[in-house]
Amino acid sequence: MQIETKTMTYIAVVAALYAAITISTVFMAYSPMQFRIAEALNLLAFFNPIFAPAVILGVFITNLFSPYGIVDVIFGTGASAIALALILLTRKMLGGGAVSLLVAAIWPVAVNALMIPLVFMIYGGEGVTLEAFLPFAGSIAFGQFVVVMVFGYTFFRILMAKNPKFIEIITNLNKREPR
Repeated sequence: MQIETKTMTYIAVVAALYAAITISTVFMAYSPMQFRIAEALNLLAFFNPIFAPAVILGVFITNLFSPYGIVDVIFGTGASAIALALILLTRKMLGGGAVSLLVAAIWPVAVNALMIPLVFMIYGGEGVTLEAFLPFAGSIAFGQFVVVMVFGYTFFRILMAKNPKFIEIITNLNKREPR
């Protein structure tokens, strides 16, 4: 599979945007109640699958700077990859409407709430117990809910309603034009 330069550019721009947003808001990006504003970019994959590797790359780059080290690089990037795969599957199975976007927005919240607490617990050497896991999972779920479900979903729903041309553009970014 050959990736065109144009597609690689889109991927690089979104990955850099994810990393820049997260690193510039580091004070709230790596805490037990994470508010990674860039997580809203996960929903770009709902409109065009080329954004899935872009966000994964952005998460990977960002997590290289994580205070939780290689554990965050592996688990954090893995969580994003799983959530993005589920977003793509949701779009494929349910289509491109507002309800399926809402369902797609649930995946980053759920997957990160299940996986990211493990990062904190493994890094901290606490061991994984249900009593320790549940508060971490709740705080991660809350931060993800605010960023992805409230901010991200609302932002993309407004774009779908008020600027469908923009949605059409990002949906068709890597489509070949007839010659």
